[in-house]
Amino acid sequence: MRVDPKLITRNHPKNTAQSILLMFVISLSHILIVTDDIELHNMGSPLPLHQIRRCILLLKTLLYRACCLDDTKAFDSGSFVNNHFGLSLITSSSKLMRDLHDRSSRRALCAPKLWLFEDLLEGDIKRSKSYDDFYVVLQSPVLRVCPFLVSFKRRLKLFEKIVTTNRESIQGRNDGFSPRPGVKVSIMRGRVLEDGLLHLNKLGRSLRQRIIVRYLNQAGTEEIGLDAGGLFKE
Repeated sequence: MRVDPKLITRNHPKNTAQSILLMFVISLSHILIVTDDIELHNMGSPLPLHQIRRCILLLKTLLYRACCLDDTKAFDSGSFVNNHFGLSLITSSSKLMRDLHDRSSRRALCAPKLWLFEDLLEGDIKRSKSYDDFYVVLQSPVLRVCPFLVSFKRRLKLFEKIVTTNRESIQGRNDGFSPRPGVKVSIMRGRVLEDGLLHLNKLGRSLRQRIIVRYLNQAGTEEIGLDAGGLFKE
């Protein structure tokens, strides 16, 4: 990507520092394409590691401010019509940070905590109760633009919450207080595998619903028992 410095400074005379930062980010991102790990770690090319760490800190602060402190509506579709410079800077910074993060995953460029902002999204996850609440957190700008600022454990926790609440919204909870009608299937004791596959293949989209299993003995009589999840697992 070729950037004309005169065009940037003419359209944004008050953003000279930001313009220089944009050109630096684009240049470094381009140079990293042809730079292998040996050159980066052992030869200090294109920059020494301590300078790379300073770049990580700078870009991390920039992305955090853009995603968490500034107007988050700026990341909605079509809202950058009057802010092309800001879009270019954030997009280029995010790409460079992703490239550096991938490099660091192979061979560490810095301590893992240098990438993270402590407690980022922790409060949003704690305040969320339903599937829709957790889904809104998943769509937050920080996870869309720079997910590496959030710890892996917190992102994993959010994923587990989304899966759990989505299942509960469809099947109900397994506490016995919020049962859902579900789909009833009958399984012969001597044909658990055959009947199980036969019924599951017929369910289609209903496969996501709660499946209530009733076992039949060899005489065709239904066994006594209420499926609260254990019979289905069996």
